[in-house]
Amino acid sequence: MRNHTMRRIAIIAAIPSLLLLWAMVAAQKPAVIGCVDLERVFAGLDQHKAGEARLQELMKAEAAKRDAIGAETQSLQAELENFKPDTPGYAETGRKLTDAAGRLKVFEEFLKRKAEFEQALLVRTTYTNIKASLGGICKAQGIDIVFMDDATPPFDKSDPRPITQQISGRRMLWFDSSLDITDMVIKQMNTAFAAGKTK
Repeated sequence: MRNHTMRRIAIIAAIPSLLLLWAMVAAQKPAVIGCVDLERVFAGLDQHKAGEARLQELMKAEAAKRDAIGAETQSLQAELENFKPDTPGYAETGRKLTDAAGRLKVFEEFLKRKAEFEQALLVRTTYTNIKASLGGICKAQGIDIVFMDDATPPFDKSDPRPITQQISGRRMLWFDSSLDITDMVIKQMNTAFAAGKTK
């Protein structure tokens, strides 16, 4: 019993030393870093291009509905000009025109919001897929952490913010180009998309 207790005490006493040894070993292994140009990834992904094409087709169909309401409004406007004011035909056509114009305005607002929603959904879906793919790529390549390259893309001249604010919004000043895994990410994700592993 006494020997068992002594062994437990010895093990407990050795834990801090073991933790220190582990920390020293871990400290000797530098983290493997990768960098990704996220804008270039979005631009190069076939799945994102396919999503944009689907979105364009969807919005084209919705725009056709808008145009139909617009054509109805124009037709009623032309018809209204055939009637004299204060006549039953003028009043009835005017009511129809007001109704059509109201529907057109509502549909245009709906179309705008739908386009914004669908675009945001597409970007969010692609971003989620990029993060998920990076997890597998990094594990396979032994990469510990990936930074987003916001140093390479040029400043946007149309950005209304002062240049100092644009600079402050960036988190990376420089990195060795050998750390850039952007092409690897694009290639592997496009291969997976072509194989039907992602949508």
